[in-house]
Parts: sequence; C-alpha cells; structure tokens
Amino acid sequence: MKKTAVTLAVLALAAAGCGSDSGGPARKDPTGGSSTGASAQGSWKLEYVDKAVRGEVTAVTAASEDDIWAAGWQSDNGDMSDPEGQFLLRSEGGSWRRQKPPAELDGNVFQPRLDSSGPDNVWFFGSGADFAVGVARWDGSRWRRVPPPPGSGTVSETKVFAPDDVWVLHGERQAQHWDGSRWSTHELPAAAAALDGTAGDDLWAVGFRTSGPGVGGAGGELDQPAAMHWDGTSWTTAPTPTYRFPEPVPPEPSAALDGVEVVSPKEAWAFGSHTFNHGEVEKEPSVEHILLRWDGSRWQRQKGADRDACLSRSVVTHGEDGGLLFGVGRYRTPEGRCTKPSWPRLPAEGEVTAKGRQQLWLDPIVPVPGTKKFVGVGKVYVMQSGNPLTMPTIATFEPPKSS
Repeated sequence: MKKTAVTLAVLALAAAGCGSDSGGPARKDPTGGSSTGASAQGSWKLEYVDKAVRGEVTAVTAASEDDIWAAGWQSDNGDMSDPEGQFLLRSEGGSWRRQKPPAELDGNVFQPRLDSSGPDNVWFFGSGADFAVGVARWDGSRWRRVPPPPGSGTVSETKVFAPDDVWVLHGERQAQHWDGSRWSTHELPAAAAALDGTAGDDLWAVGFRTSGPGVGGAGGELDQPAAMHWDGTSWTTAPTPTYRFPEPVPPEPSAALDGVEVVSPKEAWAFGSHTFNHGEVEKEPSVEHILLRWDGSRWQRQKGADRDACLSRSVVTHGEDGGLLFGVGRYRTPEGRCTKPSWPRLPAEGEVTAKGRQQLWLDPIVPVPGTKKFVGVGKVYVMQSGNPLTMPTIATFEPPKSS
C-alpha cells in the first residue's frame, strides 16, 4: 500500500471517531446526557451498549426506518481474529436481536461491510483467510450466497442501488459491478479510496493520481486529488484543484481525497488531506485539510473551510435533506448552521466508575431512510484506572429542528 494511503487512513479514523469531542466528566441531566441545548444542537441516543463484553460494532446499514442491520466482534482479550467472536445484529422496530453472520459467507466474516437499497436487498461483504471474499444477500426472507467479485483482498467500499446494480471498490484502481448475474471489472483512471452516488448513472469515486497537472515539478508533489465519475457508460476523470506547499517545500508532499458524500447530481462533497513525510525537517508546515464541493459542473475548494467549526473536519455522511454530519462532534444543518451535538454518558455502575473518562467512537454512520435521523456504530470507550472498557455500541442522532 502507498505511504500516502496509509497516512490518510489513519487521519480518516481519527476524524470519524471524534472522541475528543465527547470526553470526560460533564454536567448531566437525569438521563446521563449533556444538559446544554440538546434540541438546538441535536443529540445522540445510545440504542445498544453491550456492557458484558469487550469489542466493537464495525458495520451498519439502514434498509428502512425500522429495519437496521449491524455487524461487529467481541473478545475477552481484544483480539478480533476469532471467528466465534463475530456477530450480526438486526433491529426491527427498535429491538436489537443478535445472531451469527450468514453461513453463506463461507466463513469469510472479517472486516464486514453492510449496504442495502431496501429491506429485501441487504448485502454483506466479508473477508477471510488468503484474502478470500464472501458475499451474501438478504432477499427479505433469507440469505443467499452471491459469487465474490474477481480478485483477492478486502472489498473496501460499496454502493447498492438495486439487486442488479451493485458497485464495489476492490483494489486500488478497480471498480466492480454486479448486474444481477455476474461481476464486471472496470479499470479506473486513478487510484480510488471512496465511492458514493445517487443512482446507477451518477456515481463518484475519489482518491489520488500520480501524473498530470500539479504532480512533480517545482513543488515536488507525489500525488494530487482525483475525482472520477460514472455516467452509466464509462468512468471519466473530472478536474480537481491542485495543491502545493509554499517554500520551503517539505519532503515528499502529497495530496489525496479519502472520502466522498454525494447529496444530489448537483451537490457532492469530497475531503482528504495535503500532507508530507514527517520528521525529516525541523520546521514543518501544518497538514492541510482538503474540502471540495461539486456544484453540478465543477469541483471547487471551499474557501474559509479551515476556520469553520464544521467544514474544517471530514464529512462522515449526509442526510436526505442535505444536512452534513461530521462524526459524533459536529452537525451542519441544511441552512448551513454548525452545531455541537450532545450524547448521554453511561451511569457509574458495575465496572464503569464515576471518574472514568468516556468517549463515543462511531464509524460508520449512515442516514436512516424516510427520516432525518442517522445511526452510527462503534464503541463506548471508558478510560479509567485499573479496568479500561471498550463496549460494542449503536447510537442514533436526532438533528436539531430547522430554524
């Protein structure tokens, strides 16, 4: 894997968790949440916390308002490699039921990814030994085995539009499509890290390119951001802004995108970072946050994003009304107002001590169809002396009411 991609992956995980926003002892209301302006700022609600085990929920999809699937792992020693520790959760009408991963995955249950287009079209992608991939589809009544996409390695990104219209990223420069009977492989013009879209003829993949405008030359940039669009016929590259550090240029500078959220054909957001090889010079510049917006005709930098409490972070997901969620810690309303949501802390009981510093880490987070809500999965991490805790968690976010 390229050094750039590794660096961006670390940055993406840190941004998605937003643990620093959730933190330690706080003023509590009777339910354990922050008491400061929850309705005006939006609020998180803990829907599922398994206090009896140590682990994490790592995948989620909302097939409908009252049909949500999630997957994760548990282990006494923090080792996620035990197949017996992998689990599947389903909520129908608000009650979570735990079960084993589908047998149709043939034991390829690790690094799960879930996606759906409705209650009768839920997809589960997993990986296993020797980089094997398992794929299963829920048709509304049972899981069915689906042939894996060609090649080896983890399926990194998915987009499900219909039972016969599914896209995945499987390899740095390959997008693969399921048409209901077979997979076809499409070579991408540049390396891709993320995938999203509104329909089968409006799909974006973003990442980086190693040639073309802004690469090499006086600035010495190794990579520049890349955005690629599928119009139903072919993948083409759309021009994106280029980046360069001022003199003195740090060693091995590189700019790339690691996420994309497509709200509509006329609105999409792509984000990443402009970074370099740290530790080689005494005076290092700051890593530059990249935020681009598609307006239906071109990608543009968002001026002043580095000074905005919301836009200075990485977008995690978008709502059906255009609201943007930046991890646990920030939400931008469709009108553009940036808010800081609250979330309830666990009460001091059992193994949770009163002095423990709690953090809510959620990744991924997805919108709930037909509502303004979001559902996120991850863990509640309690930092405390003697017995730190990591508990599998599912939470929902209720945005503030429109002003």
